[in-house]
Amino acid sequence: MRLFYFLILFPVSIIGLAQTEQSPVDFSYCGFTAVAHRGYSEFYPENTLLAIEEAFKRGINYCEVDVAVSSDGVYVLHHDPYTITRTTKGEGTAAENSFAQLAALDAGDWKDAFFKGITVSSLVDALKIAQKYDAVLYLDVKDFDAAALARTLADAQVDPSRMMPAITSLERAAEFRQHCPDSPWVWFGPDPTDPNDTNWFEQRVALGCQVFELAEDKVLFEREWSLKFIEHAHAAGAKVWVYTINNENRINEFANLGIDGVETDRPYVAQLKVCGYSPVSTYPKQETTGNWDFKKRNFENTGVGSRLKNLPSEENLLQAVEFGLTSQFGIAPVGGKDTVVAKIPAYNPDNGLFAYDNFMMEDSGAVDFSYTVIMDIFIEAKDSGGYISLIQTSPDNLNDADFFIAPDASMGTYGEYHGEFTFDEWHRVIFVHDGHLLRKYLDGNHLGDVEIKGSRWTVFNNMAYHGKHGLLFFADEDFETAEVYASALQLRNYVVSPSEISTLGGVKANGIPVNNKKVFSSGIADLESELVDWEQQTIFIKQAGGSTSSAVPYQLKLSYGASASIPESGVFDFSSGEQIFQVIADDGSSTSWTIHRLLTVGVNDLGNKPTVLVYPNPFHHHLTVKLDMAAHLELINTMGQVLHRKDLVAGENVFNIGDLPPGTYLYRIRSKDGHSTNGVLLKSN
Repeated sequence: MRLFYFLILFPVSIIGLAQTEQSPVDFSYCGFTAVAHRGYSEFYPENTLLAIEEAFKRGINYCEVDVAVSSDGVYVLHHDPYTITRTTKGEGTAAENSFAQLAALDAGDWKDAFFKGITVSSLVDALKIAQKYDAVLYLDVKDFDAAALARTLADAQVDPSRMMPAITSLERAAEFRQHCPDSPWVWFGPDPTDPNDTNWFEQRVALGCQVFELAEDKVLFEREWSLKFIEHAHAAGAKVWVYTINNENRINEFANLGIDGVETDRPYVAQLKVCGYSPVSTYPKQETTGNWDFKKRNFENTGVGSRLKNLPSEENLLQAVEFGLTSQFGIAPVGGKDTVVAKIPAYNPDNGLFAYDNFMMEDSGAVDFSYTVIMDIFIEAKDSGGYISLIQTSPDNLNDADFFIAPDASMGTYGEYHGEFTFDEWHRVIFVHDGHLLRKYLDGNHLGDVEIKGSRWTVFNNMAYHGKHGLLFFADEDFETAEVYASALQLRNYVVSPSEISTLGGVKANGIPVNNKKVFSSGIADLESELVDWEQQTIFIKQAGGSTSSAVPYQLKLSYGASASIPESGVFDFSSGEQIFQVIADDGSSTSWTIHRLLTVGVNDLGNKPTVLVYPNPFHHHLTVKLDMAAHLELINTMGQVLHRKDLVAGENVFNIGDLPPGTYLYRIRSKDGHSTNGVLLKSN
C-alpha cells in the first residue's frame, strides 16, 4: 500500500492550485530504498558532506560513500583509489596524504565554481550528518580495517546503525562482527553458485548482514537465478539491492521484480518514480562537464571540470606544455585579440594531455557512448602533411588515436575523412559521438559522418574504478602528432545538436561558451528550509520563525557562466505569488526557474494543528485518514466547491468516495480549535 504523508501545507484556493507543489520528502510508506550513490552526486560534488545532506533532506535514508585511509590513519570520503586529482587539486593518493593535507584541499570546484571551498571530509563528520537525519551511510571501504571502523564509530559518538559497510568475505564479516557487533553490513562478495542454498544466506545474516547486493547485469541477464536469489534472501530476513542504475524507468522495473533498493546518482527521482509519482525528468542531463581556457597559464578548469594532467607518470619522460600570449608564440591572435593559449608539443607515445570527462553513468556501465568534444586550435602550416591526432580515447595511449587531421587536411577517422582544415588559422573543431555515428564539424559547419563499428570510440565515465575516467587530447601511439596551440577545450556529456553547433560558430577570444544553467540557491537569508527541486526547476523556501513577509531580499547563486532574466540580487515580492525567471547559459540556451514560498496554513499560530496521514494517494474508492485528534474533513474540487464533509475521530477513519470522477481534489482537515491542515489528492480511474 502506498501512502502519502503531507509534510508541506498548501493554501486551499484556485491560485494555490496553479502554483508548484513540492514533492514529498517522506518515503517511509514505500518499502523501496533509493541509495544515493556518493551522495546526491548528480548535482553536488560526490562524497562530500553537502552531497550527503542534500540527499537526506529529500527523504533519502541511505547514502553510499567511498572511504579511504589517509597516511595518518583517518577514514576520509574519497573514491578513486589511484589518485586524488580528479576531485581535488592535490597530488598522489589518499594514502599518501595526511588528513590535514586532504582536509585543506578543495573537493568541490571541479563540479562547478559555485562549490569552490568544499573540502575533503572525514567519515566521522559524515556519520554525524547521518545521525542528524536518522539515516545510514553505506560504506564502500577501500582499505578495510574493522578495528579502525570501530574507532571511527566511537569518535563520531553516533548510533552504531548509522554505519553499514560493504563486506566481501566471511572472514571480514566475522572480524567486523567482533569489533562492531551492533552495526549492520552489506554482502558485496561473490554470489552463491546455487541461489537455492539457504545456508549461504542464513550464515551471512547470522553475522549481521542486512542486505545482499547484486550487479545490474546479473539481474538483467540471469533472471531466473536472480528471482531465486531474491526469494531466499527475503526468506533469510535480508533485502536485495542492485548497483548502479540511473535510468528511473529501469529502476522501476527492478523494483517490480522484488528488488528492495538500488544505488543511483539520481536517488530522489528514483524514489519518486518507484513510490508512485511521475517526476518530471530529463535523463541524462545535458551539461558541460569540463571546460578549460588556459587563461590562468595552467591546467586548472574554467568554471567546471577536473584539472587536466600530463599522461606520463615518470618526470623524466614529460614533454611539457607551455603557456603564453599568441604574440609571444608568433601566431595569429584569437578572434583578433592577443590571448593566452597552451602550446602542446608534438607528443611522443609516452605523452598526452589527459582530461577527466566526469560523465555520469547512463545505461552502459562504465563506458559512455554519447558525448561531445569541442576544441579551439591552431596548427602552423609547417606541421601539415602528416596525420595529426586530435583525440585519443584510450586513456593509456595503447592504440591508434581516434580522430585525425589527414595529410590532405581532411578530418576524420577509420579511413573516412571529410572537409579541409586550413593551417595558420584558428578553428573550432567539434567531434560528436551519438552511439551510431561520429559527426564532425569545423567552425559550425558539418563536414561529414563516420559510421561507428564496435566500441572503439567510447570513453570511461565516473563509474570506472581504475582512475582513467576520460580521454587524451593530441596523443597517438605511433608519433602521428604535431605541435598544436589550444585556446580552449570543452567536454559535454551529450550529443550536441546541429543548431547548438551553429550557434557556437567559430573561435572566440573568451573561450567556448558553457551550456550549464542551474540555480543552486535563492541566496535568501534566514530561511527555515530551502530545497532545490532539480526536476521541476523550482526552489522551495520556508522563512524562519513563521515569517510571512512578502518582501524578501535575495541573491541568486547560479552555475558558472549563467545569468538571469532578473537582477541576480534584489528583493522578491511574494505578494504577487511565485517568482518565475529565466536562467540563461553562456551559450544562450535557457531554462525557466521558480522560487516558491511555502506557507503554513492556519487561523493563527496558537494551539495545535492536527497531525494527519492521508492515503492511498492516488486513491480509487476508499480513503483512509489517520489523526492524533478529532477533526472535521472537507473535500473540495478545483472550482472551490465542497463535495464531502465528515467528522473524524482520533485514530483511523475510512470512508468510500468512489463516486467521485477521476481528477484532482483538495482536502481541508480542521481541528476543533480552528487550525487547518490542507493537501492535494488524486482520484484514479
